[in-house]
Amino acid sequence: MTMNIRNYVAGLALGGGDTYRGNCPACKGRGTFTAMNDGGSMKYNCYKLGCGSRGIYDTDMTAAEIRKRMKPLPDKAVEEAETMEIPAYLVQPTFEHKKHTAFALRWGIRDYPGLLYDVKQERTVFPIHHRGRLIDAVGRAVGNKALPKWYRYTGAADYFTAGKGDTVLLVEDVVSAIIATQLVPNITALAILGTSLSKKHMDKVGKYHKVVIALDPDAMDKTLQFRRDIELWTGVDAVAMKLCDDIKYKVPDDIKQLKEVCK
Repeated sequence: MTMNIRNYVAGLALGGGDTYRGNCPACKGRGTFTAMNDGGSMKYNCYKLGCGSRGIYDTDMTAAEIRKRMKPLPDKAVEEAETMEIPAYLVQPTFEHKKHTAFALRWGIRDYPGLLYDVKQERTVFPIHHRGRLIDAVGRAVGNKALPKWYRYTGAADYFTAGKGDTVLLVEDVVSAIIATQLVPNITALAILGTSLSKKHMDKVGKYHKVVIALDPDAMDKTLQFRRDIELWTGVDAVAMKLCDDIKYKVPDDIKQLKEVCK
């Protein structure tokens, strides 16, 4: 596979400083493959988790010898997601919704703005807005009725964000994102809402000065992979945190480390 990928990259005929972004020739990931001619050193990578297509090699091609046979595919404008209609079973939570109240009090998020409660599936629901419109929501099971643990109501959003700052912190779940901004107020926390990074994730984190990755302790391999992928795709410096536990458990050593790397 390595030689085939190299042949593919060579076929892009990238000149010095040129970059390419398109579909991966190995896993067929849509828009997940990047290649760059860095002063005669060809670097390529597919950031789709599990693909493994990445490498670097030297080329003796000169600018005069290069003819572009394939050009980067332009990014298509993301279509505006439809406004989510709130179903009748998503309600404003009250103390009568004891399972929601217990969950919210446990994690210290009872006063987080906009929370809803799904009386049908027994879920604490976190709305996701885009440009002032509700486009999606993420529900966390708090009772015995609902599986899976996390539920997407429309699937329109690729991520959930909390807080606002020049540093973006990547975490796995919504609760961790909210708690992280309570611990370090001057950051943007982004819950990836999945197990891999999409082009939308990359476009979002590429707007920040610094990226910090704080996944669960048992996902260190994924954390390191995310760091490599983000730096190659966006050019933004990324820091991989090794946590003692999930951010939402507020382990003192993790809090200290988080505050240090997010300075």
